[in-house]
Amino acid sequence: GNNPFDSPLKGVGTPRLASGDKLHHKFAVIDNKKVITGSFNWSPAAAHTNDETLLLIHSPQLAKHFTREMNRMWRGAELGITARMQRKLDRQRARCGSGQERG
Repeated sequence: GNNPFDSPLKGVGTPRLASGDKLHHKFAVIDNKKVITGSFNWSPAAAHTNDETLLLIHSPQLAKHFTREMNRMWRGAELGITARMQRKLDRQRARCGSGQERG
């Protein structure tokens, strides 16, 4: 049910991870002074259904550490829709087109 952009944004990327790794980060840095982090998945289910944690930490020093991690991931990111994502979208479209959509 995802609806990707018709023209993928070049400023959106997927970090390259070591084989077997999964991206599990959930954080934001605000104004280089605050960090939002926790188990919260930033989704409607997290906001309305799940029992999640979300912390707002006022710490420029911690914000620098999180910014460094984001920059590390960004340097190795694949921008736009990756080949793996495109294959998944193609399979999803094929299921929808053949009446086999799953909910």
